[in-house]
Amino acid sequence: MYHVDRERARSLRFVQVVFAVLALISVVAGVAVAYASDDFGLPDGSAQTIAAAFLVVGIMNTALMFLWERVFNRMSP
Repeated sequence: MYHVDRERARSLRFVQVVFAVLALISVVAGVAVAYASDDFGLPDGSAQTIAAAFLVVGIMNTALMFLWERVFNRMSP
């Protein structure tokens, strides 16, 4: 039984790290698009929309990470 608990904890940690990395990448991409839109050749209106979309995805990844942890803890005995 100890082995199963250890694997569940490892799995939870892996999922947390993946969602955190995805959220961080999304936020960094949003900031990059917002500040370097001229380098990417994007019009101002499009750059703002794309940057906002990346930031929303980062927020959703963070929320999903906390939701996953809550669901995972309910499933554990």
